[in-house]
Amino acid sequence: MKDNKVDEIVKELKELEPLIMQCSKCGTCQSVCPIYDKDLIETSVARGKLALIEAIYEGRIEEAQRIFKHLDYCVMCTRCKQYCPSGVSTDEIFLRAKSILRKIKELPNWQKAVLKIIMQKPTLVAKTAPLMHIGLKFGSKQVKEDVFKPLFKEFSQRNIVSIKSRPFTSKYGGLNKAKEEKMRVIFYPGCAITYIYTNWGEAIVEVLNYYGVSVYVPKTNKCCGIPAATMGDLDLYKQMVNKNLDWFDSIEDASYIITACPTCQYGLNDMGQKITKRKAKVPMMDIVVFLKEVLSIDIEPQEEEKSTLHIPCHYEREKDNTLKEFMSKNIAKDFSSLENQSCCGFGGTFNIKYYKDSSEIPKSKTQEIKEKGFKKLFTPCPGCAMQLSDVLIKENLDTKVMHPIEVIYEGIKSQAK
Repeated sequence: MKDNKVDEIVKELKELEPLIMQCSKCGTCQSVCPIYDKDLIETSVARGKLALIEAIYEGRIEEAQRIFKHLDYCVMCTRCKQYCPSGVSTDEIFLRAKSILRKIKELPNWQKAVLKIIMQKPTLVAKTAPLMHIGLKFGSKQVKEDVFKPLFKEFSQRNIVSIKSRPFTSKYGGLNKAKEEKMRVIFYPGCAITYIYTNWGEAIVEVLNYYGVSVYVPKTNKCCGIPAATMGDLDLYKQMVNKNLDWFDSIEDASYIITACPTCQYGLNDMGQKITKRKAKVPMMDIVVFLKEVLSIDIEPQEEEKSTLHIPCHYEREKDNTLKEFMSKNIAKDFSSLENQSCCGFGGTFNIKYYKDSSEIPKSKTQEIKEKGFKKLFTPCPGCAMQLSDVLIKENLDTKVMHPIEVIYEGIKSQAK
């Protein structure tokens, strides 16, 4: 590696020093890191990763590219940040550091191409959804309703929730007007709901319409950009956040932006604001929080089977109790929250790159589900739903993974009959 390239990287990493120096090396991050809990290696935990970054700009590591793999080996659950007594922005540090180190540790060309197609050609991705649906259906073995195990070797250990033949946005893109309109909102579906959990999207729009809320849905979903950020391309991430914010801001009569993916909300709102220095003009809110705090929905619980709840890592921590209360009062008659609220281990691109490690992380959680005999597992995150569906099937459990909105929608449909 040329000296001028080293100097450039050292200089840019040095700019992160004010953020890194907030770390007191107390080790609190060890107690909450899902990867450290699994392998007990210091470089897996936030404190160890920060020390490696320091080592580069202090001149103690000659080959800077060697530490990229340690930074990349991270679920990006942000638990280290959430529980840090010093308030260290570990997520921002790691994303910026990976982006800097990408100058010497470039993505393979095929990965660059795939990333750019997903981010920059959403219309093309939407058009190929039927082909992906057919390919998965005929190139896999069905193991459960809507879940398949691919036959080709690279993915043969996975249980994959089906890609649907028709994207959610192709049916609901545009303004979905309520009959007795009280307000208008934007619903940002994200990639997972657009192509996989289309039933979640349908339920959200129809439930909101039922309660007098008209819903704007993008005609073509644009990715929130988080996959690009976690792979070290902050420029592409920034571009995607700005595109989505431009669309949000172009709709002048919407009072809220509704999400059903905590990671998308984190990417567009929390981290997005740090990277772009922009924020949407109207509040961004999870659908359950919106139903509870804005619409004040109060219905009788309809789910009869023994149910529990997994709270996603990127869910707003101050809304955890709101979510639990909504589940117990409005969704399930026989409800109790999981004691194990640790990370499910999905982490988006982490699951793709480190599938074996990703699958090991939720084992203690699935054991609790098995021992307590839960038949329904609710979670307000499509990534968590995919991961937990996979690992529960591997444990030979028939526990169904759902979003709370599905129960509400079924209740509305039952009343209409």
